[in-house]
Amino acid sequence: MSLSTEESISFSNLNLKDNSLPVKNHILQKQEELSHKAVEYTTTCGSYTAWDTDVDLSPPDPSVSLNKDDVNIQDYYNALQYSLFENNLPETVDRTKQPRTRKRDTEVAIVVLASPVECLAILLEGGRQCPGDMLLVLSPTWLVKEKSNKGEGLHSLFVKKAIVFDRSGTTYVDVFEKPRRCSYFVNFFTKAITDGQRNDGVEVEQDLDCPMSSSVELCKYVDDKLLSRIWMAEAGVNYPETLAIAYKPSYEYNIPKDANMKVLIVENKNGMDNYIEENVRQFLNMERVKSFDKIVVKPSGTMWHGSRCVTFHKVKNVEEICKAVIDLLTLLELENTVLVETFYQPVEAANPELADYSFRWRTTVCRRIDDTPVTTQMVCGIGLKHQPINGDNTIPQTFETTMKMWNMADDDMNRLLDKVSTGSEKIMGRIIEYERGLSTDIKGGVGARTELIGIDYVLGMVDGQLEAVGIEVNSHDCTINCQLFEFLNPHRQGEAVKPLVETMIRRSQLFAMQDKLVLVVGAGGFSKKFIWESFRSFGINVVLVEPDSASFGASRCTKFIQYDFLDHKQDEAHATDIIKILKDEGLVVDGCVTFWEDCGPLAATICDMLKLNGPGKRPAHVAKKKSWTQNVLRSRTGDIPHFPRSHLYSSLCCSIKSESDVDKALEKIRLPAVLKLEYGSSGVGVKPVADRVECINIWQQLSSMLQSDEDHPGVGLGHGNDIMLMERIDGTEHDIDIIIFQRQLIAAFVSDNGPTRKGSYTETAALLPTCLPLDRKGQLITSAYQCCTEIGLVTGVFNVEMKMTKTGPKLIEINARMGGFYLRDWIKTCYGHDLLLYAFMVSLGIRPVITNMEPKCTLMGMMCLSSVHKQQLKNPNSLKFLNALVSGNIIRYNQIEASLEDCGSADEEEPFCNIAVVDLNLNTNRAKRKLINICTTLGLSTKTYDLHYLLSDFKE
Repeated sequence: MSLSTEESISFSNLNLKDNSLPVKNHILQKQEELSHKAVEYTTTCGSYTAWDTDVDLSPPDPSVSLNKDDVNIQDYYNALQYSLFENNLPETVDRTKQPRTRKRDTEVAIVVLASPVECLAILLEGGRQCPGDMLLVLSPTWLVKEKSNKGEGLHSLFVKKAIVFDRSGTTYVDVFEKPRRCSYFVNFFTKAITDGQRNDGVEVEQDLDCPMSSSVELCKYVDDKLLSRIWMAEAGVNYPETLAIAYKPSYEYNIPKDANMKVLIVENKNGMDNYIEENVRQFLNMERVKSFDKIVVKPSGTMWHGSRCVTFHKVKNVEEICKAVIDLLTLLELENTVLVETFYQPVEAANPELADYSFRWRTTVCRRIDDTPVTTQMVCGIGLKHQPINGDNTIPQTFETTMKMWNMADDDMNRLLDKVSTGSEKIMGRIIEYERGLSTDIKGGVGARTELIGIDYVLGMVDGQLEAVGIEVNSHDCTINCQLFEFLNPHRQGEAVKPLVETMIRRSQLFAMQDKLVLVVGAGGFSKKFIWESFRSFGINVVLVEPDSASFGASRCTKFIQYDFLDHKQDEAHATDIIKILKDEGLVVDGCVTFWEDCGPLAATICDMLKLNGPGKRPAHVAKKKSWTQNVLRSRTGDIPHFPRSHLYSSLCCSIKSESDVDKALEKIRLPAVLKLEYGSSGVGVKPVADRVECINIWQQLSSMLQSDEDHPGVGLGHGNDIMLMERIDGTEHDIDIIIFQRQLIAAFVSDNGPTRKGSYTETAALLPTCLPLDRKGQLITSAYQCCTEIGLVTGVFNVEMKMTKTGPKLIEINARMGGFYLRDWIKTCYGHDLLLYAFMVSLGIRPVITNMEPKCTLMGMMCLSSVHKQQLKNPNSLKFLNALVSGNIIRYNQIEASLEDCGSADEEEPFCNIAVVDLNLNTNRAKRKLINICTTLGLSTKTYDLHYLLSDFKE
């Protein structure tokens, strides 16, 4: 498919001495010329062949033959090789004689049924993001459909053979010993895309149970030029004044009030001449229309692309326009439309050398993993004013380059870019909203939705100002010009479709999770409410094991099992009991995970007993006991060729069980030092000590005050109240939230913490992403990964706390579960990645595919404490102001405790909430100013809780 355009067939293009040729004959002549395009669809253009053509493209099943539609399959293959060869990419390797046997742990199989010419950019980007999981299928005979267990009448699609795209453009022709289940389907074998050459992909896409991009049925809506004008009007985007004659439409056109368009519905083609002529004359007689010099008459429908049967007419030639409309109507199929619209004059260039030229502007919009639209690329094509301007006869270049040629001022150019980017995203937003109201049958499948569009614009004068005017929207086969642009500019390869591929992968992995049953051990406290508000969106079912039937999760989970496991010294027995209960209930779980610190070893023990994916019982125990963690690391002194020695991240520590142990510990550990609970969390029981006497006194206080879980629930006392002395680590504090799968690092997110509260180690302030230099950020990520894997945590989502000292990272502790407090919300806001989703995914044995690690914003926040901020947070005026900031998306508010009375004693206090500001320009200093201003207004910055000091480590 080429770049669609309205600037197409004018009478002057036919080299006629006059306009005496009947319009209908002219249309039929151009139709006949364009019918030859089907023969040229995806054929090799090179004058030589520099690759092996003796490859096995036959069906994988010997009893099946290629069908009549596969006559060009060798051309498809050669077209791929031609593109690979001329872009210095490796030739495809035929591995069909050695069928692939290994199961893909990503559970991703993106199947693109197509010739490579239309979608090479998508295929190559897929190879970069999910190597081995982007599959090009050249024939439906390489696929098989089977009845699905996901619903009546649904079918699963399996791939038996494909061209597999791997890293750096490496490709293979592969046969799969066990057919791979399609997790996402893209169909390019339709009449519209292949110019009528084939349509056999339509049968393949029918009744599929998997996610799918732009079904044939949805393309009917998206490629409807009239419907796209309605979306433009709703999005506030300029469009031509339009009269539409719709032939037996299957749906209503709800024209917005005050829109510059009118729709005529015709039920038959004969006997309508007078009615059509009357309405065309009324349209042409409108004051707004009479101000234009030309009128465009063109068809709308899935087959009407590439400037087919578009004609230009002088606005005064009323009879000629009416004749063109009536003649074009005779060619239309059901549900097609004739559009009569104003022609926006080509941009007049300040440069006289460009007086005879104009350009078209294609904007690409993708649907991100969070269902929000994003404009990814804008390209232009320059051509003569009064000749067709489309992708077939222009060379793509940037809008910026084009407008500099036209001598446009930077301010005007930036204004247009921002307006078109925002407007295009709004159009996609309207399409998303429109499709949500369609039934499954109308959408063409349970997983069908539009995730990529191209929007064509021209520039024209609107109300005395140069503006972009939207012409049409194109569905998922709109990337050919972006593809050409990226091959011309290799440094920008993948730019147009990167979010699209990310969405394909995310939907694939969610599809793999559908209806799985996960055991969650422990509901967690108030701060874990988000788990029970979110898990259903992943398509999974959850069995919750929890002592408290009044917990928030008990009423939200799929199945609740009440069981008292609070004495974690008996975790082995608890695990046996829980597994027996599951068996008695007839529940077979696919995964097991916990988000509550105390339950880490118990959940890991259950995973081991049921042979489920998890961190492992022993590593979970090592992580839970802080001195054990440090001592294991201290023993790792061997050389690692690619990383520093792991012992460099550890610190000296000793267990304190009696007063005499203090003296023994002080022989090894220099003062000042830190006392802390061996199994503690949230900074509870962590105290600085300056001398021997203070060390003994605080040890005695902690031993007497914190003895069992009842003294401070959820901070580890269910495992015991052992205390350790550890050397003090100076430096800035950081959280590293890390995802590891089968010992491989998948992703890590580094945040910064401000100075802890004096006299304790309670968190006060935080920043994401880190403001550290890239090399120090790299040190933190690598050290966190090494610390986890060295103690045996090789699969899971973990939270690692470290200090960045003058000599590098030092470990504080490892939490063998997903990070708590605000971290999940912040990471999702900043990076678009959901730690909760990944924790469930890993528990099910699915390797998360995470490629985009670019932050979208900066978040900076402060913790509020009951002992310091109770009065301010109870003040009605402050609450009203705070609520307004939250509803206006000016701040992120994360409440950690249910009430200000639940935060513990002043000595062992946990934060009540976190208030954070968002800066979309990734400006740390501006975020700091904004946070200080808001918190000062709320009265949260005090002499004893000085926000200027607490944010002092956050520097650009």
